[in-house]
Order: sequence, then C-alpha cells, then structure tokens
Amino acid sequence: MIPPPVSPSAPDDAAPASASASAAAPAAREPERAARRRSRRPHVAPGWLDALVVAALALAWLALVRPGPLELPYWWDEADVYVPGAKWVAENDLTLTPGVFSDDYSRGHPVLLYGLAGAAFRAFGPGPTTGHLVVLPFTLLALVFTYLLGAQLFGRRAGAAAALLMGTTPLFMSMGNMLLPEMPLTALAVASLYAFAKGRLGWAVLAGCLAVWIKETGVFAAAALAGAALWEGWLSGRWRPALRRFALLTIPIWALVAFFVWQKLHAGYFVFPHHANLFADRPFGLANLATVWPSLLLWHGRWVLVLAALAALMLFRTRWPTDDPLPTRGPTVVAILLLVLANFVFFSKMFWLERYALPAHPGLLVLGAGALLWGARRTTTPRRLLRWAPVVLASAAGFAGLWSPTPPDAEEQTYAYADAIATHRAAFARILAPGDDPTVLTPWPMQVELRHPYLGYVDRPIETIHPRSHQGEPFDYVLFAAESWRAPDLRTLAAGAGFVRLGTFEAPLAQPLELWGPPPEE
Repeated sequence: MIPPPVSPSAPDDAAPASASASAAAPAAREPERAARRRSRRPHVAPGWLDALVVAALALAWLALVRPGPLELPYWWDEADVYVPGAKWVAENDLTLTPGVFSDDYSRGHPVLLYGLAGAAFRAFGPGPTTGHLVVLPFTLLALVFTYLLGAQLFGRRAGAAAALLMGTTPLFMSMGNMLLPEMPLTALAVASLYAFAKGRLGWAVLAGCLAVWIKETGVFAAAALAGAALWEGWLSGRWRPALRRFALLTIPIWALVAFFVWQKLHAGYFVFPHHANLFADRPFGLANLATVWPSLLLWHGRWVLVLAALAALMLFRTRWPTDDPLPTRGPTVVAILLLVLANFVFFSKMFWLERYALPAHPGLLVLGAGALLWGARRTTTPRRLLRWAPVVLASAAGFAGLWSPTPPDAEEQTYAYADAIATHRAAFARILAPGDDPTVLTPWPMQVELRHPYLGYVDRPIETIHPRSHQGEPFDYVLFAAESWRAPDLRTLAAGAGFVRLGTFEAPLAQPLELWGPPPEE
C-alpha cells in the first residue's frame, strides 16, 4: 500500500530556465524529496506512552463491554478441555510431561497454557474468576499490539482504527473471556509481527516459541515471518543476510518439533492420533474455503472494511516506493498475508471452528486500516472523513453483533453464549429445587456442567448419563436443547418413560432447553 503523492511546492517536471538551473535542480529538490520520504511515514514509531494509553483504554473497554461478570461459568470447550486439564495439573504438582499428563486432558496439545492456568488454579482455585483472569491479560495485549503494529506500519490513525475494529469483533471479544488457547495465540502472533516490523527478531522468535508451546497452530505466524525473510532476500538479491534471518526465524518451528519429540518419547506418538485422523478424514478442496473465509472477511460488517480497503488500493495507491523509509514495512505486509494464507490452506483440510483462525484477524485489520488511512492526514477533510467511514461502519456493525444470535451450538462466536449459560443455570436450578440427588439423562455439555461444581453451574455434583451410553439405567430427568439433532429421540425416550415436559428454559440469544420428568403430584 502506497501513500498518495504529496504535491510539491513546484512541479518536479518544471522546465529549467538555463543550463545552470538545470544542473542545480537535483540539489534543490533533495530537501523536498527528504521531506516527502518523511511524510510517507507520519508518526510510525509509537513508543511506551502510546502503549500505556492504549492499554488503559483497552482495559476500560474490556471492563465495560463484557458478556457477564468474571465468575460467569465456564462454557463449551473451556469447560471440557482446558479447565479440567489445568485443574489436573494444579492437583499433580504442575506435572506437564506427556503421557503422565493424560491426553484425556491435554488432547495431545502443547502444554504451556495448561501450565499457566494450572499454576493459577494451584494458587487461587479452579473457579471461573481465576480462569478468566488468566486469559484477560492476553486479550489486553492483543489489542495493544494490534494498535502498535498498525501505528508502526501505517501511522497512529491506522493503529487506532485497527484496534477499534479488533475490539468490536464479536469473536475476539467472546474468546477474550474464555480460557482457550486462541486468545494467547492471537496476542503472541500480533506481538511477533510487531517485533518483526521493528526489526527485533529475537523478540519475534521468543513470541513464536511461546505460541507453538501453547498450541500447534501457533507455528503459522513463525512460518509466515520466515517466509517473509525469504521474500525479502529474493526481492533484494541479498540472499546471505536473508538466509541468516530465515534460520533465526525458524527457531519456533524447531521448538514445536522438540515438543513432538518429547511427546513421542513419553506418550508414544508425535501427533495426537485423534488430530491426525481429523486431518486425514476431511478431504482437501477449494469448496472448503467457503467455511473458512467468511468469519475473516465478511461477518459483522467486516465486508464493508474489505471492500473499502480494496477500493482505496485501486484508487489511491499506484506503486510501492523504492525509497520506503521503513524497510520492514513490505516484509511485514508479506508476513501478514502469509499468515492469512496458512490459515486458509490448513483449515480447508483440518477440522474447523471459526475461533481457530483468530490469530489472522489483527493483521488483516491492520492492512485494511492502512489501506484506508495511510497518508489520510494529507488529504482534505471531506476525503479524510470518507476514509474513516468504513472503519466506523464496520466497528458499529461489529459492536451490534456482540449481542447477535448464532446457529445452534455456535454460541461462542458472540456473547450469545452468556444467554446459553443462563438457560443452563435456570434448568439446573429447577432440577435441584426438590433438594434430592437426581440422575439426569443429558448430552454434552450439560453432562459435564452438572458433574463438576468447579465449572460454576451447581453447588454439588449431580449424577448424569449421556444418551449415547444409556443402557437402560433409571433416571429422574431428561434435559436437552430443543433444536439439537438429538431432540426428537430424547422426546420419544422421555415420553416412553412416562415423563412430561416440566419446562422450557429460554433466553433471547440462546436455543431453548427442554426439561422432562415425572408428572407433578397433584
């Protein structure tokens, strides 16, 4: 993306009045050229004061725009994977060795997040407040580094716009309140891009190593930076320094290999077999891209930003300057594009949830904001407002989308999951009201929510039976989501047991729950 040309005080192609004037013209124009080079990079070196101000604003935003209090119960995969795993680590002397730390908990993932959360649980207990406080600092860092990356590449206005867009992305805000690896991965990915843009490769490598020890897909950012180093070498023809940078930037890849070797030595496999099967079972095809790109490019007003950025590139940018005063700008843009491409390609083959590609969002937003706002201060006020309009519209649509409904079982994509939690708690309260210890036939996730009080739903463990494993055992209630694929069979099962529907528990953004049980005594 190239800034719009700056009109000089005299046209560069003005005809010289004499031979002496012609000879003096290059020297006379040199200060002007230097000023133009500086103008291409307005305020692109944000400092610690920028970071502090943005951190304070981001902290206020995260405190005010929430799905609920910190003690909001754990939801979905955090309740069934990372929280139980971290609890086991806390109760077993922070043991993280694969094979000892069972893959029933780890799912074969790298163990750093389990270690961080396990240490917090060991100190403060495994309740929702502790778990959510573990992930919130990463949410804050993701917003701060999104600003810093945008400001470093395209100026403070672009950085502010990118951070605003990130903070109004529903998927980002919901993940920012869940103990899942995607938010740490996002923070570390954008931090590594910023370090690369600053030329601090050591910090980029450190962020990459931390990312790959949180989850395997953290390797995408490291690989993107290494690919950008090769692109830089190809473009400049200076292969020796480029290969040195490439070798340094591949260290996180070797850190992931080291984890796989450690896992093989202790657990007997390099990659968790279930994950290998998921990768093998989904055929690679271009049609699968249709499941990957909407959440990155279209959802919640994002399409407005994308179309406006493309229009700005075509209308206002002609060529990349050969005398760019920020030599890391081009390679960083390439790294961002490679990171997005890696997510597109991998998840067109692998099992896919929208949150998996969250680390690609900050870079995309930085590019979109840069396309619109880089050099905007040198335009007239109406044009400047026109450039800001897509940012404002996309942010407003995203903010409204925070409280928008989702398809069934996809509530984690927005704050709809808080309404789903409310329906679960209401149904559980009805079950526990008589004061006895019932047995509930119910599918996941209600099954684990009732069994484990530390998840935040019940104050004592309740016996549950999963419909898939039911072998004729007696039960006192049947609880299920009214719109789930199991609902017809479970209604038939409940009616066959002589049960009646005791209640339907609803909230504006969540699918209702049906509770069936013995007819009330008259």
